[in-house]
Amino acid sequence: DLAELLNWMNKNDLAAEVLKWTEKLPPDLITKPPAAVSVAEALAETKNWSRLKRWTRTGTWRDTEYLRLAYQAYATRKLRQASADAEFTALWRSAEHEVGENPDRELNLARLATEWNLTTEAEQLWQRVAKNPPTRREALDALYQIYRASNDLPNLSLTAQRLHESSPEEEELTADAARFALLLDHNTPEGQRLAKEAYDKAPDHPACAVTYAFSLGVAGRTSEGIEILKKLPTDQLRDPRVAAYYAVLLAGQNQVEAAREYAAIARAGSIFLEEKKMLDEAIAKLPSPTPTPSPAELPSSTPVPLVSPSPAGGSLSPSPPPPALPPTPGLHRPAPHSQLSDAQPRATAAHR
Repeated sequence: DLAELLNWMNKNDLAAEVLKWTEKLPPDLITKPPAAVSVAEALAETKNWSRLKRWTRTGTWRDTEYLRLAYQAYATRKLRQASADAEFTALWRSAEHEVGENPDRELNLARLATEWNLTTEAEQLWQRVAKNPPTRREALDALYQIYRASNDLPNLSLTAQRLHESSPEEEELTADAARFALLLDHNTPEGQRLAKEAYDKAPDHPACAVTYAFSLGVAGRTSEGIEILKKLPTDQLRDPRVAAYYAVLLAGQNQVEAAREYAAIARAGSIFLEEKKMLDEAIAKLPSPTPTPSPAELPSSTPVPLVSPSPAGGSLSPSPPPPALPPTPGLHRPAPHSQLSDAQPRATAAHR
């Protein structure tokens, strides 16, 4: 009963109150599991790493000994002391050893690793948990998030395929499996079949629509794919994950301006490296925009009229050309190669 109450307090942001209250309780009530585990969780929630390491340093927690070792490893990692990495690895391996082949312990430790952002350790544990049918879906969902966050498309594609196989009735999972297969070119015919299957079930779902449109583009039916995506609402089309595929299809039809617009939307969001590569290759094939020439670049034969304001400040009108000057008597131009002294120009000016 005590442990259940402490767990409830931890889950409702009362971890600090747990620590205050347990200080007043008899040690034999709180130093043994399951209450000892609840106190360790409260110390982790309040980020009291030094005390958490002391709390889990000695003793035995019987069936939950793996949790004592896991919390001690986590405290070691957070303290970042000298040789912390080696100590963390040793403690975590000991915790995994204590788990053994117990599915419930594997699941609990995998959840903790995910909660603590221990990505490498969580991935290894979820791979083990995924072998157990009752917990397979939770494990695959967790692996999907890990690979999505790290942009690991090959592993994400494999996980999407396993999710589809575990829940073939879910059209979004079917669409994901199809899209990744097409993007990586692992199994194009199967990807096209799954894309059509997902779209037939849910044509209004953006994941299903974009996957089927992409599969049509792969099959050379680009214009049909564009028409399918045009049926989506504008806000869904401007989702970066949808915009990337829409831009590729538009580029395939040489719709230059629209393709560049949606490519910019896609690049501003979060898309896979493989999707970005596909997008860049499609946009690179478009013709370069023709720049508008500036006035300085106009041909010299183009007349540029001079304008001056009207006396009353009205509209601008071309200025009349200046009157021609009459020839000046006695003024002779020097020969092209004649050498003039410094005094000669001033004398000529004075004469004029």
